[in-house]
Amino acid sequence: MKNVFVRTLITLATTLMLVSSVEAHHSFSMFERVVQKVVTGTVARWAFNNPHSWLYINVKNPDGTETLWSFEGAAPPQLVGRGVTGNTFKPGETLTVMYCPLIDGRAGGALGWIKKTDNTYVTPSDGGCRSDPDTIKRWEGWIEQGFRSNEEAPPVAGV
Repeated sequence: MKNVFVRTLITLATTLMLVSSVEAHHSFSMFERVVQKVVTGTVARWAFNNPHSWLYINVKNPDGTETLWSFEGAAPPQLVGRGVTGNTFKPGETLTVMYCPLIDGRAGGALGWIKKTDNTYVTPSDGGCRSDPDTIKRWEGWIEQGFRSNEEAPPVAGV
């Protein structure tokens, strides 16, 4: 009986440790999730790997120099189900990226949606930044008006 009790405690402790590590891994606390921004640049690299994909783009600064931006996306198993593969983004391709910025101000964030030059949208989001059809539609209007952040765009009721 004592042996069963000890095994049960060990199993329970192990399960709790695994659950807490999974929760910690999926934290979006490094992103400003209520802020959405848009940036356009050229693909430097598309890293289609576990546990998260990463998109690296070069963005031109006002002074003509470039800054390498990095964006975290979902894992390949999630992306393949959405039709996103390791060949979806090619080096040199120009993309418009909607993202939720890093809290510390570095150049990058959590991927929301990506608009390709053929006007198609890809949603490699891991949940850290909204990428639903309503968000895309709202952003289409904001971009036409010259807005690059939801903080500068007109407020949206119910959002």
